[in-house]
This record gives sequence, C-alpha cells and structure tokens, in this order.
Amino acid sequence: MALYDQSYAPWTGAATGRLARIAAIVRPGLVQPFRNLWILFMVFFSFVLVAAWLIFLLSVATAAAKNPGIEALSRMLFAWGNNIYRTKFFNTDFFSMILMTLSIAVGAPLISNDLRHNALLMYFSKTITRGDYVLAKFLTLVIFLLLVTLGPALLLFAGQIAMGGERLTTGQRLADLRAITLHSLILVVPMSAVVLACSSVTKRAYVAGILWATIFFASLGFERLLTDLLEEDWCGLLSWTKLTGHLGDFCYEYRPPPDLGRMKNPPELKPQLAFGWGPPFLILSAVTAASLAWVRLRLRSAEAGE
Repeated sequence: MALYDQSYAPWTGAATGRLARIAAIVRPGLVQPFRNLWILFMVFFSFVLVAAWLIFLLSVATAAAKNPGIEALSRMLFAWGNNIYRTKFFNTDFFSMILMTLSIAVGAPLISNDLRHNALLMYFSKTITRGDYVLAKFLTLVIFLLLVTLGPALLLFAGQIAMGGERLTTGQRLADLRAITLHSLILVVPMSAVVLACSSVTKRAYVAGILWATIFFASLGFERLLTDLLEEDWCGLLSWTKLTGHLGDFCYEYRPPPDLGRMKNPPELKPQLAFGWGPPFLILSAVTAASLAWVRLRLRSAEAGE
C-alpha cells in the first residue's frame, strides 16, 4: 500500500478580493431563478405587460394624429405628471402583486436553504465574513427585483421617446430617467431586506414566504381597518404600498397637462399620504436597517449552533 503525506500544510495561494468573493455568491443566486419556468414566465409577463401598454399608447397616438378630436386624450396618456410611470405601472395593485410574488419565489430560499443544508459552515470556513454574506444575498435579491421593476420601466421610457408623444427637453428626459431609477430602488430595497429577514427566521422557504406575505397583506388590512375606525392621517403609514408609492411620487417633477387651462375638470395629483417625504423615508429606512441587522444576528446564532 502506498503511503501519502497527509500532514498539515499551510495554503500559500493568493486570496481573491472581497468583491470577487461577493460576486461568487451573487452569481449562482441570480442564475438559479431562471431555471424555474414559473419564475421565468412571471419575469417575461412583466415585460409583456409594459409592451401591451406601449402598443395601446401607440394606437392612441396614431389615432390622435388622424383625429384632432382625441388629441387631448393622447396628451393626457403621455404627458400628465409622469402618470405613465407611476399610476399606470409602479403604483398599480397588479404590479405590486407581481413584485411581492417574485420576492417570495426568489428571496425566501436565499438564506433558509443555507440554514437547512448547513451551508453556513462552508461559507464562513472561507474568507467570507457575515457582512459579506448578508451583502451578497441582499444584492442578489435587489438585482433580480430591479430586473422586473427598472427593466420594464426603461422599456416604457424608451417607448415614450420613440413615439414622441410629449415634447420634453433633454433635462426633463434625464429627470424622468432618474425618477424611475429612484422609484425602482424605493420599491426594491426595503422589500429585499424584509424578505431576507423572513428567510433567516426558518429553514423552510415556504414558511419564510408565508411570513412575508402575511406582513405585506396585514399592513394593507390594518391600514384600511384603522383608517375606517379612527380616520387619522397616521393610519396610512401602516400600508406598505402607500409608503413606497407616496415616497416614489416625490421622485418625479410635476408636469400638468398642456390643456389644463381649457379643461372643465382638470386632474389633480393627489398624494397617497397626508405627509411629506420624510416620514415614509424614515420608516422604510428603519425597516431596512432593522431587517439587515436581524439577519446578521440570526447568522451569528446559527453559526454558534443555537
């Protein structure tokens, strides 16, 4: 029988940088969801939804070019207060459901599966800290959710420019681009943090998904219930969608319809909450920070075997 030297020998290779280690965790986390046909269909559907809306706008713009009588309708759909990005896409209940469902499908297993298979021991036995691990999982979910928020919004932005339904300066175009980017981050960043916190609570991904869905729908239900009972402005701060939608509205500049002065009942941009941008920003920032801190605490407990 041959003899082999199995004594300890220190590793002498070159360690990769921190960004490379984080990227090594993010990469498979982004690839894995696209192997699921259901998730792939939901992502595809979010783009189809925007494409269908663009086709409708194109048909209205084409009809307006032939019939001046509906020109005002065309301008309303294209121009009023960046309405196409907010009330027609980001802040719709239908899109909120798509985003919430995808956050469960992709985010719930990110940490819970590692807890279930004891993968944390493998991660932390290498030169990966708890902070690197949390950041990598957080970026994984943020990047994926930006694909279904900022991606379709950029398609909508490009369609607006191509159809030329609204005469805007370059500065206004760039302001809209900045606004949809910020609005996407407002939707995605707090949601990603809370979903990761739910994922770190349990070893079962479906339990984490149920927990996040419960938090999401409970915020809507309690807000409506307390608003009906108390009729106080602060009750609106309990709604997740109103917090993100109200804060997102502040990203855009207000541009009234060009025919506003001639309209009998001109539309008004009504805020979703009776507050400025400060309270929603502080609440969402606190929720994000607390969720990520909870994830780090849970990882420390899991690493200690508790």
